[in-house]
Amino acid sequence: MIKAVGLDLDDTLYDRNQVYEKTLQAMEQDVVTTGVSFQDFNEVFQEESQIEFQKFTKGLKGETTFKIDRVLSTYQRLGHPLKYEQALKFNELYLKYKEQIELRPGMEKLLNHLLNTDIELFILTNGAKETQASKLDYLGIEKWVSFEKRFISDELGMAKPDKGVFDLVEATLGLAGDEILYIGDHYENDILGSLKNDWTAVHYDVNNEREEDEGIAQFSTDLEVYEYIKNLIV
Repeated sequence: MIKAVGLDLDDTLYDRNQVYEKTLQAMEQDVVTTGVSFQDFNEVFQEESQIEFQKFTKGLKGETTFKIDRVLSTYQRLGHPLKYEQALKFNELYLKYKEQIELRPGMEKLLNHLLNTDIELFILTNGAKETQASKLDYLGIEKWVSFEKRFISDELGMAKPDKGVFDLVEATLGLAGDEILYIGDHYENDILGSLKNDWTAVHYDVNNEREEDEGIAQFSTDLEVYEYIKNLIV
């Protein structure tokens, strides 16, 4: 029986791509014109973000350094190297647009639905402490999830899909794995990580890259996720 539902933050609760697209548009207009499409930019940027985040997680770089370096390496790969000051400008613009993030409509409906049940709610996200906490604040997540039920990898000293992350959540909630359901967009980190601890995993496939796994509920829209969970947990 499901007693707790957890959600990932980036790309699950809100659309992170909207923030990066606005940032790129402002960069193109005011800083450096590359003519690169957002799709091409974002593909490289997400790859470089993962590389740099791993260095941050391992303590090889600080938060500021890894966020600057992912911008520099992205533009370098795209054939438009930036000056350090221009990379700083990218991050300044990102911070500006990050303050405008909003919950996906389906996720807000889901949170409101679960708030009226006996289900415990929690957030489990990879990322830097201050960055992820500020996003949760901008989203007003305290309305649904208490402070002690926010799990941020930087605070935990380990990141998804490390099994220790899922073990810690279970211990904090006082629940067994088969009593927890988790919703996330990243197949390896969120879905495969959850399954190692016998959690019920729901794949919010934001990029329409459906995996061949009939045993996992996979949906392409937030409203589909909401309808599925609503019918599962009455």
